[in-house]
Amino acid sequence: MAIDLDSILKALQLQRGISRESLISIIENAVQSAARKSLNTSGDVRVVVDPETLEIKAWQRRLVDDNVRGTAYIPLAEARRVKPDAQPGDTVETPFDPRILGRIAALAAKQALAQGMHDSERDILQQRYAASVGRIVRARVVRVAHKDTICTIVGTGGEAILKGRDRMKTDRFQMDDEFRAVIRHVGMEQDQRRMDGDEPGDGTERLVNRRRVRMIDEPSNNPIVKLSRTDDTFVRALFAEQSTEIKDGIIEIVALARQPGVRTKLAVRTRDPKVDPVGACVGVRGSRIRPVIQELNGEKIDIIEWEEDIGKFAVAALAPAAVRKVAVDAASRHIIAYVENGGLTPAIGRNGINTRLAADLLSAAGPKWTISLRELSDEGETDEEQRVRAARFQAQLEERIATLAEALEIEPDAARIVVGRGFLTPDGIMALTPADFAVAMSEEREDGNGAAVQGLDPASAEALWSKAEAYFVRAAGGGEASN
Repeated sequence: MAIDLDSILKALQLQRGISRESLISIIENAVQSAARKSLNTSGDVRVVVDPETLEIKAWQRRLVDDNVRGTAYIPLAEARRVKPDAQPGDTVETPFDPRILGRIAALAAKQALAQGMHDSERDILQQRYAASVGRIVRARVVRVAHKDTICTIVGTGGEAILKGRDRMKTDRFQMDDEFRAVIRHVGMEQDQRRMDGDEPGDGTERLVNRRRVRMIDEPSNNPIVKLSRTDDTFVRALFAEQSTEIKDGIIEIVALARQPGVRTKLAVRTRDPKVDPVGACVGVRGSRIRPVIQELNGEKIDIIEWEEDIGKFAVAALAPAAVRKVAVDAASRHIIAYVENGGLTPAIGRNGINTRLAADLLSAAGPKWTISLRELSDEGETDEEQRVRAARFQAQLEERIATLAEALEIEPDAARIVVGRGFLTPDGIMALTPADFAVAMSEEREDGNGAAVQGLDPASAEALWSKAEAYFVRAAGGGEASN
């Protein structure tokens, strides 16, 4: 038994990284728990595992009493065979062989052993990585499971996971590939699922071989290190690597808005008037920003200087759009930005990304702002001209809604809600992860008149994202996908 146990301990030390002393302590606690169940006592049980021979010895502490019967008590005559000078009311330890505990005790020991291993792994993770949350690490791909990437952290060998929502759509990882990411969470899996709103329920539907299949989520609570390449802290950490001024606190990233893999806007300010905050982030001939863009697979990055004047800040945030003037309504927290005639489409950006990120940037450091874009020719229009322009715009909008409804095979009312949120095509929907799309569709928004913009609940939004995924499967296969 000792030889087998020694081999098991060595294997666990190697595989789990748990010290021999901790493993012996876990065994002692497991046998102790099992003994209490088997002996049907709440009294004290002491278990000792010899660290050299791994022999297991156990004792039960019992109260000397001739008048009370029970596993926690011992008659005086029997007690004196163990302790010759024992007296009524004394406590004596009587040895017993753990092998007599039986099948139920063995099961209890197994459960206690598993829990002890679990707790020890959690503690090791916390000690090793808790202080590294928000820092960048290099990871090597071990396995790709559906949308999740299982990997090991280079240098420490710890296991980590890059969930689908934390991977950019432009990321393409294969076995043994190495990538950089930020540590987003260290702890228990169920805790993180609650934080992400991913409590396991009836399961989620996925498209498998062109069929909708319900995948049942297994409720697990394993120690876990979660990495992310989509979290804002990844971009912040990348710039801190390249810019010593950011690392030293001379320059501060005040606000950041991002659509991972597509575009990032960040506003910076300096605590030293002699230091140009934008130039310090870009570097000489782009020497500092270039490595960041490469790490983000070519993601476009707009760096602007923070402005207290919200009008000036909005003009800068809308870059690369050439904004000629703005009208700020502080009461409704709405901004109308005017661009040159013919410059409306590039100013809005693909699927409305430029306007959306600019509004998010303005709102990142305070209350929510909304932005509308208009052409200079719209200013001073007659009532009739405004009606004609509004009708033309409405006709174009209805055409977009009908096209999206047909592509995704959804009701026009649902398509109208999606378009109203700035997502005009299946490609625009797929540019976000299901979770990010659900957030974009469910968060509260107002139009330029202060009226609430209708959204979707997270479950409906993720189901609609799956329809966009199915659309691309049909387009790639040239056939119909079952919904």
